[in-house]
Amino acid sequence: MGTGNSGTATVTLTSTSSSDGISWTNGAPTGTKDAVLTGASPIVLGADLNACSLTVNGPAVSVTSGFDVTLIGAMTVSSGSFTLNNNANLIQNNSNYTNSGNIIVKRNTSALKRLDYTLWSSPVTGQGIYAFSPFTFANRFYAYRTNTNVFNTADVGMNVTGLDANGVNGTDANSIPFSQAKGYLIRMPWNHPTAPAIWNGSFTGVPNNGNITYTLTNGGAGNRFNLVGNPYPSPIDAVAFVTNTNNNTITTGTLYFWRKTNNALSPSYCTWTLGGFVTNGEAQVFDPNDVIQTGQGFFVEGTGSGTVNFDNTMRINNHANQFFRTTAATTTNTTLERNRIWLNATNATGLFSQAMVGYITNATQGVDAAIDGKYINDGDIALTSLIDDVPYAIQGRALPFDASDVVPMNFKVSTAGNYTIAIDHVDGLFTAGTQLVYLKDNLTATIHNLSGGAYTFTSDAGTFNNRFELVYQTQLTNPVFTVNAVVIYNHNNAFVVNSGNFTMSSIKVFDIRGRLIEEKTGINANETTIKGGLANQVLLVQITTEDGVVVTKKVIR
Repeated sequence: MGTGNSGTATVTLTSTSSSDGISWTNGAPTGTKDAVLTGASPIVLGADLNACSLTVNGPAVSVTSGFDVTLIGAMTVSSGSFTLNNNANLIQNNSNYTNSGNIIVKRNTSALKRLDYTLWSSPVTGQGIYAFSPFTFANRFYAYRTNTNVFNTADVGMNVTGLDANGVNGTDANSIPFSQAKGYLIRMPWNHPTAPAIWNGSFTGVPNNGNITYTLTNGGAGNRFNLVGNPYPSPIDAVAFVTNTNNNTITTGTLYFWRKTNNALSPSYCTWTLGGFVTNGEAQVFDPNDVIQTGQGFFVEGTGSGTVNFDNTMRINNHANQFFRTTAATTTNTTLERNRIWLNATNATGLFSQAMVGYITNATQGVDAAIDGKYINDGDIALTSLIDDVPYAIQGRALPFDASDVVPMNFKVSTAGNYTIAIDHVDGLFTAGTQLVYLKDNLTATIHNLSGGAYTFTSDAGTFNNRFELVYQTQLTNPVFTVNAVVIYNHNNAFVVNSGNFTMSSIKVFDIRGRLIEEKTGINANETTIKGGLANQVLLVQITTEDGVVVTKKVIR
């Protein structure tokens, strides 16, 4: 058996002070040297500061955007003030120290309009919810009620009855604080511009540090979405958050970010997993590059009961300019092999939905936590991929890539009409253009080369989980004209008749008793309009192709 020596070691901690943040009485602060900022004159920190601890004793200190204060120990504001400007960070490495005294954390939104919303979470303890945005109407502060999957004003912390229009009637409203690690949905102030403009948020309180937990509500399957938020005055690494040994078992590993304007054409949420990011198509939305910004709220879905953990190991010195602003981020996610395809479904009026399919390290054809992102969105259009008949916004598939793979897709629309599916962008092995991507339309027996351009088609209203497939090689098909290939819908007091890939020769419209109401000949196209019948009348539409094939479809006027 070996032997070893033991003994004691003495670490001497020293301090150094400054009245300007540049010149120090005992040399620049370090990880073993405390920093003290003193005096009466304002101090602007225009460079990174690293110290064992930091004490502000007298001056008004502000940290310039783009710089970090990194501490081993505590942050103390005994007198004076300490302000982190937008994109300046306070990062603390040791959870055993308790901060004291208020700091100010400023955080700018993206360019938003008056009726837009943002998900917020406080990086400090003690900030009043209603005081954070005093010109937002009191009934436009929301918490999320997991058991019913709705936003609720009463769950914010008080009943808003009796507040004035700004929610600041009396001291009670302003004294209700943000809960740690909880997210809130807050609308822009009523006096915010109607044109897109940045809003300057400001939090005041004791900076949060160390291990912070949030107890998830478990309302049963489908009712486990919890609105949480970054609790620190610095960004956190999304990869570190979802791969935390606790979080990776009690959440699905998918994060949902709200980015919604007063716009019914786009869905409410953007979706993020280790596999990638899917946008909702709104302005000012960019890939967060695996970073959860200061002040940002987001959704997680629980797998059951438990608490999500936040700790100092997740904190990073990212300096992104806005929520969702593109920026380089150093995370463990860069070790993944990812070969991905982003698909957009749109129409002429501006409806938008995006889905992503990728061939990714550690992915399988089944459900993979933290890689596959379940679809949760609202909206009048949805394009998703399917895993065991469940819609996913993001789906990872197994490596190595197999060109014979078939990915079932789901398409949902609330209104019949013409729609388009197109590639938004690709990466990995799809970038070079040697591996083509095809969309197979089982309704029209078409295989369309998406790599060469968009696919436009006509759809009835409804949900279609068998119509489309994503494939990577062509297959010889012999299309057969059937009633399933015909789409008929009402538009401007007429029927629009679309026959897919088949050219129509003529159309006859009969009533339910077989009497001919209207006939159209010489069509020579795959889409036309025809009138006939009375409101709410059941009709039979008989279509004849140029090849002489006849099908009949029942419709209601």
